[in-house]
Amino acid sequence: MLGLAALPSLLLLIDNLEAANSAEMVVTDEDRKHWSYLPLKSPPLPVVKRTAPVLTPVDRFIIARLAEKKLAPSPPADARKLARRIYFDLIGLPPTPEQVEAFARQFANNSRLAVESLVDQLLASPHYGERWARHWLDVVRYADSDGQEGDADRPTAYHYRDFVIHSLNDDLAFDTFVRRQLAGDELEPDNPQAIAATGFIVAGTHAVLGDNLMEEERTRERFNDLDDMITTTGVAMLGLTLGCARCHDHKYDPVPRRDYYRMLCAFNGGDRAEVPLAPLEEVRRYREAEGKWKGELDPAKKHLDDWLKDARKTHETTARNAKIDALKVSDDEKALLKNNPDAKEAKDLAERFSKELKVEDKDFLPLLSDEERAEWDARETALKAVEARKPEALPTALAFADFSAKPRETFLLARGDFRAKSEPVELGFLTVLTRGKSPADYWAAARAGSRRSDSTQQRRALAEWMTDLDHGAGALVARVIVNRVWQHHFGQGLVRTVNDFGARCDPPTHPELLEWLASEFVRGGWKLKPLHRLIMTSSVYLQDTTFDAAKARVDPDNRLLWRRRPLRIESEILRDAMLAVSGTLNPQMFGPAVKAPIAPEAIQARNMTDPYPKDLKDTSSTRRRSIYMFHKRVVQNPLMQAFDGPDAQASCGRRENTTVAPQALALLNDKFVRARAIDFAERVGHEAGVEPEAQVRLAWRLALGREPSGSEVESGTAFINARLQQRSTRDPGKPETDPQNLALTDFCQAIFALNEFIYVD
Repeated sequence: MLGLAALPSLLLLIDNLEAANSAEMVVTDEDRKHWSYLPLKSPPLPVVKRTAPVLTPVDRFIIARLAEKKLAPSPPADARKLARRIYFDLIGLPPTPEQVEAFARQFANNSRLAVESLVDQLLASPHYGERWARHWLDVVRYADSDGQEGDADRPTAYHYRDFVIHSLNDDLAFDTFVRRQLAGDELEPDNPQAIAATGFIVAGTHAVLGDNLMEEERTRERFNDLDDMITTTGVAMLGLTLGCARCHDHKYDPVPRRDYYRMLCAFNGGDRAEVPLAPLEEVRRYREAEGKWKGELDPAKKHLDDWLKDARKTHETTARNAKIDALKVSDDEKALLKNNPDAKEAKDLAERFSKELKVEDKDFLPLLSDEERAEWDARETALKAVEARKPEALPTALAFADFSAKPRETFLLARGDFRAKSEPVELGFLTVLTRGKSPADYWAAARAGSRRSDSTQQRRALAEWMTDLDHGAGALVARVIVNRVWQHHFGQGLVRTVNDFGARCDPPTHPELLEWLASEFVRGGWKLKPLHRLIMTSSVYLQDTTFDAAKARVDPDNRLLWRRRPLRIESEILRDAMLAVSGTLNPQMFGPAVKAPIAPEAIQARNMTDPYPKDLKDTSSTRRRSIYMFHKRVVQNPLMQAFDGPDAQASCGRRENTTVAPQALALLNDKFVRARAIDFAERVGHEAGVEPEAQVRLAWRLALGREPSGSEVESGTAFINARLQQRSTRDPGKPETDPQNLALTDFCQAIFALNEFIYVD
């Protein structure tokens, strides 16, 4: 223990530490030199020896890096592997046998043209948007419910999901895509898609607080919501962990706490709301008509209610006595209820028969005079006429809306505590990414071009800074999205920490390639489809997956891409593939999310505002693509959960990729898997006939995109015959069981569990 003599020195040390911690971070020129903060530059293409095929400039960077380690790329994969790879990459569905055959024939004649044609064809498919929207929805933590304890449903949240799909299919420029999500309502107030895009801001978890909670609890929840908004904006678009600066200056990156709260100003001016999806003028006319209608409705209701109130006073006793007379109780008890209703015994009786004794408007009808009935009818008819004139409501979406044109006051908080306000701050951005143009300049320009009188235009200023290549964060935004696209084609990004491009990030394996791709991406108008084409037509993408022990000793993690890494399909794509090969996929696009059946034993959540139904049926309407499934945060689909589907509590830039026993158990026991195996077996039996060998061959082509080998035909046929014998002796005499169909179903379910079905080479 320290003696008393040491106490003054200890106190001085504490004071010095507190003073050091309270000193504000100053962003320096040295901080700006981190590779991801620099302006974009297009590096020259490396010169490589023509010992390996160079199909696109991408190959030059990869081959040059491999050559440094005396490595070479693997040879290209065969046509059937490539067909399956390209289909799953771009549309998330397996190719049909006919599609594989057509590609293989073209590939044999001209492999390069075949690949380019198929890539272009699938980029033009509406399924492309469905497949790639899933990647972005992971990043923005999208779900169809609030999460947290109440987990209330969000019936209109799907408009944001549909915006993402539409934008990808239309190849909307990515900088426009970003700006709309931050400020679509301010930038394009007449565009419903741009308005729905702001669902990005409010896609995170949220607690609906009861009226009885204290204001402090509401304020705490409000700041948690704001933190979620700025944190997700940081990781999704900038690849920076801005949330770390809520309580103190960022520990590793040049992000002062002040920058965090200055950016927070943009979101503090509004909140989540049901926003009309209509042009400004149409919304104005609707609100004007609705106000006029309410001005007619309220007097009409009062006109009827006042008359009914008087009628009740006149006839209520008679009507109640009639109710009492109809009760199955003794005459003494009836007399007690009529003559002494305040007595304890009468009150107990009245409570016991409260439902039977409730007097409603219809109970007065027999007691009214002809004149009274006519008056009631006239007033009720007048009310119904007004109600019928109610303006047709505009469609709405869960999105973001400012409270007013006046910004809310935002304070710098000590340790992130909303009770510890220090000084007010104004709108600002990340200092390290702001050059030659101040936040005030962006905001002034946004207000000068404003078409709204109910918005601060601060989010518009943020959106313009976010995509500004010369003075703002545009270069970093381009690098981050290019890296995400690369990740989903190769399994890992050039920067593996896809949500973190800061000082602690995993450095890019091919920095010049990342820089060149980002520069080309921007030069091409921020378009994603040409980027896909550039990557997918390269020889590095077309490589085979064959393992090479000698190469693995030099580069064990395949970071230099000397071969193609086999990739497991995501949980949603696994489900979609089962639907596709079984012939039961419902192709309907867009619209409200669909609640698919979930086993009751998997629904354990309590206290939910909107409990997940336990009696849903497996129908055609529930067999849509998984992106349209209702994602309830507290009740995850067991199959999705087993195969690492994220829970949408926070941004997920890279999914976990586990191999665990529950995955095998899910493929064996999940009711959805079994139902699709039944459908698959029915399809195979119908198209291939009753011969097991023909069934095996067709099932292989449908599910795996290739012909089975001789040994696979032999083992598959033996499996079906063995299961047929077992099924025939297990439940003899049951007319509802067909051993042949059951044996084929068992075989089809086994195919669903094959590595080759779940992994793409």
